[in-house]
Amino acid sequence: MASSAVAKRPLRVLCCSGSLEGGGSERQLWQLASKLDRQRFSPSVYLLYRRGHYIEQLPEDVGVTAFWSEFDEGQRYWPGQIRRMQVRHLAKAFRDLKIDVVYDRTFHMTLVTAAAATRARVPRVSVIVSPPSADFQKSREGFRYFKKRLLAAAYRQPGCVTIAVSDEVADDAAAFYGVNRSLIRVLPNPVDLELVQALAQRTDSSYSSIASGTRIIVVGRLSREKGQRLALEALQVANSRSDKHIHLDVVGDGPDRAELERTAQRLGIGELVTFHGFVSNPYPMIQKSHLLCIPSEYEGLPNVALEAMVLGTAVVATDCSGSLRTLIGDNERGVLVPQGSAEALAQVFVADILESSEFERRRTQALQWVAQHHGLPAWLGEMETTLSSVVKPPFDKFALELD
Repeated sequence: MASSAVAKRPLRVLCCSGSLEGGGSERQLWQLASKLDRQRFSPSVYLLYRRGHYIEQLPEDVGVTAFWSEFDEGQRYWPGQIRRMQVRHLAKAFRDLKIDVVYDRTFHMTLVTAAAATRARVPRVSVIVSPPSADFQKSREGFRYFKKRLLAAAYRQPGCVTIAVSDEVADDAAAFYGVNRSLIRVLPNPVDLELVQALAQRTDSSYSSIASGTRIIVVGRLSREKGQRLALEALQVANSRSDKHIHLDVVGDGPDRAELERTAQRLGIGELVTFHGFVSNPYPMIQKSHLLCIPSEYEGLPNVALEAMVLGTAVVATDCSGSLRTLIGDNERGVLVPQGSAEALAQVFVADILESSEFERRRTQALQWVAQHHGLPAWLGEMETTLSSVVKPPFDKFALELD
């Protein structure tokens, strides 16, 4: 690829994701595709599944290609056949769209993009969003030993860039994959302060107010690692010890929803828990809540914590992430509790957070921290520089065969 040819037109960037549903990674990818400087970049999106509410929010100039829109999802395939089909399909999309650089988030997508980019000789920027010693190791992926080797090779690939959302995630990834730490750049997740604050002002009929008491909200995929069960147990303990009316709003969907609903009934707190399912605009609910609870087993840098801080909602989280420790500080911008402790969470649930003289100080410091360290303009500038930097000749195909 000649540098002079690239300079005559905007760089064609293909943003790759499994879908564009409501997770933090999907939101970051949507932000990138929507906000890139159109004088310098021409973005499009590649999905495995054409679904998710962010598809409808993409600008008109962002085209979408989806793998399963062209294949029969109900057909039976041999082990490994689907990935090979996805690699071929994505490599063809690179050629058809004349892509200059590919961007992906999450290890699931990197497993496909790394092999396809090698075939098409396209440079790649990949983002690691969670510590792989927990995220990859505890996943339900088949052939994990083989896939771990593929990912390690992808993150070492010359001419490509690996980004982690925090120093802690970068350190964990380097150790887990055996990659030189200097090869992994750190770029924290951004939050669009103005957009989040504007969306919070919209009414949401799915949120019913309670006349008195404490309202706690948990936002995220309903799956084991997100820890909603711990929040339910803490709610049961808190309500058994307090005359306050403490209600828990669970926002999100996932494979554990039915089990969590049964758990709430078994604990005798069914009337105190509302399962809202997926909510396209959760910000009015977050802003009206007294507490955002993050009860996870592990995290990278959860976007919802940043968004709650922007909206002035107090954050309590399990001590499951070095990134959260940095974000919250020494309980300066929120509260950390021991991981897996329903008792410690319950104590925070019954605390008079809004009555505390510390609340206003924490809220002010949290907003200032997010604005300074996680502003969207700075992140976009770094991403645009990174995407431009990898598109330079020669891009040599690395020796290890990835597909």
